[in-house]
Amino acid sequence: MHKQWDIDSLTADIIKRIKERTLADKNGKLPSERKLMDYYNVSRYSLRQALSKLSKLGYIYQIQGRGSYIHEHRYQANLMTQSDLGFTEDLAREGKRIQTVGATQRIVSLSEIDFYPSNQQFSDDQLFIEVERFRTLEDKPYLVEHSYYLPEIVGEISEAAMYGSMFDYLSKEKGLTVGFIDKFIRCELLTESYAKFFQLATDMPSLTVRDDSYLREGELVAFSKIYYDYRNATLFMHKKLLD
Repeated sequence: MHKQWDIDSLTADIIKRIKERTLADKNGKLPSERKLMDYYNVSRYSLRQALSKLSKLGYIYQIQGRGSYIHEHRYQANLMTQSDLGFTEDLAREGKRIQTVGATQRIVSLSEIDFYPSNQQFSDDQLFIEVERFRTLEDKPYLVEHSYYLPEIVGEISEAAMYGSMFDYLSKEKGLTVGFIDKFIRCELLTESYAKFFQLATDMPSLTVRDDSYLREGELVAFSKIYYDYRNATLFMHKKLLD
């Protein structure tokens, strides 16, 4: 292949081949860096820059020592539609009263964050807006939302947004459209401060939803853990496949 590839054109061609399913093996694994470098006749630096962009766009995830894999959630995003509302916004739409009774935010470094998407790589100097919100449902403790937003995308988060709908804020105030959300539901143990809010003992179980939110263009904008009181939480999700 004699074409001269810059990072943008290299990234675009790899995306094209991912969508055509002509690049990865049956397990979704991409060829090794050496094979890709030889195929495109590019340097290791150029290839890694392209792979980094693909990771940030959500097309691939990288596992240390094992290689790069296609992120099927991202690839399949155009095959289905699904509500981009959070569970709390769905409840509010039904007429139930949800309130944020406490909220904090601060700027933190990569070394200070408690969790992040396993398929995402960040530079050592990446900063995040850490947000914690304590919310009630019909005046009873309902959930704690622990989130990280990328400040270079969302800018400053206003006090009004902290106590309102973050989806509305991103859409109406920032002009950002959340295109798809990966959700991972599991059980975790409550920390002392979260247990106190729920009026439960420390280390009691909590139904936890991990959210990774991506813009329509595929760029990660935020990731969260939402802790629900297991005694009151009922989660419902409806997914409609396009005809």
